[in-house]
Amino acid sequence: MKASHWLTRLLLVALAAASALPTAGCWNSRELNKLAIVTAISIDKAEANDQYELAFQVVMPGELMSTGRSGTGAAPFTVYKVQSATLFEGIRKASKQVPRQLFFSHIQIVILGERLATAGIEEIFDFFERSHEVRLTSMLLVARGDSPSTLLSTLVPLEPLQAEAIMGASESTGKIWSGSPVVGIDEAIRKLINPGSEPAISGLRIVGYDQDVAKKRSLEQTLPPYHLEISGVAMFREGKLAGWLDRNKARGYMFTTNHVRSTIMNLSCQGKRDGLALEIVRSKTKTSVALKDGQVKVSIGVSAEGSIAEVKCGITLDNLSTLYKIEQEWGAKTKADMTAAIRSAQAVKSDIFGFGEVLQRSHPKAWRGVQDRWEELFAEAEVNIVFEGQILRAGMRSKSLMDKS
Repeated sequence: MKASHWLTRLLLVALAAASALPTAGCWNSRELNKLAIVTAISIDKAEANDQYELAFQVVMPGELMSTGRSGTGAAPFTVYKVQSATLFEGIRKASKQVPRQLFFSHIQIVILGERLATAGIEEIFDFFERSHEVRLTSMLLVARGDSPSTLLSTLVPLEPLQAEAIMGASESTGKIWSGSPVVGIDEAIRKLINPGSEPAISGLRIVGYDQDVAKKRSLEQTLPPYHLEISGVAMFREGKLAGWLDRNKARGYMFTTNHVRSTIMNLSCQGKRDGLALEIVRSKTKTSVALKDGQVKVSIGVSAEGSIAEVKCGITLDNLSTLYKIEQEWGAKTKADMTAAIRSAQAVKSDIFGFGEVLQRSHPKAWRGVQDRWEELFAEAEVNIVFEGQILRAGMRSKSLMDKS
């Protein structure tokens, strides 16, 4: 449901419910016209001290309830910023700026700054677990190169609320591109407290000219000078940012963790690099981990199905030997991506793949003997990947238009 429709319905339902309540009311009731609905927050460490920098994206109901984007001509949300020693203090401190009580039950995204990610993210999650308002399914992102409050203030086309746009982009790219994971607060907490795994969180950045991201005039152009982009996978070790996986390595991470739903891989064709586009329509990954003579052995099996989506060379796809060669290259490239991702994680001793969890489930006794030194064992783990790919369809034609024979 669109953000404007969703919040409009929320406001209308709340108004109807409020009008039906007796005038006495409950002792802890909150009037809708006294609430500031927060849809996204950002958290970072201040540059000059050890305090938090918080920013809250607050909905402007009048702008969303209007039929268009305009209404009074104001932006559909306002961003408030504060500095504080604790998150809860920051929320209360924001009352000096916000004329209403902040309401957190509809937070969709939480953006973490790189300074905070580098210093460590463990301490911030105590607030989220204790709060009865914040949803633990809210999506986590790590800002890349930009202030998280700037990302929070960015106006985007198509969606009046940028939080809704980011959620939509994440879900859409997860279905058709599979380039980065969708991670909620609850999953990050689980990974942090489990010694057999580490969090991996998608990055978010501004691409293009970022000086006018908070100005509505940027949206009046048919080609906006910037856009928000889900970019890369942040690897964590002991709750601290340890490095990034980008492009093919990020895709390798998604294959290894069984998160690929659909994606496109470009393969060579008659010596022409990227001459063929293969659409992966199904992928299933199974992982087993064992200990042998003190060495960790990881076995990964990938079973995938694909279809030919585009051909830029003169091959004939009704030839089984041709399809077999394509499948072989597909398998080699996928294994290379997965191997590169695993080696990058091993280099920083960050088990973002959860190999330790697999060992813990399958061999609990062996796990108890190695859990205290799992980081070192993971870094030296021997990984074997087996890929089985099958091309199911070659599109609507078997002969390429480039084939002149």
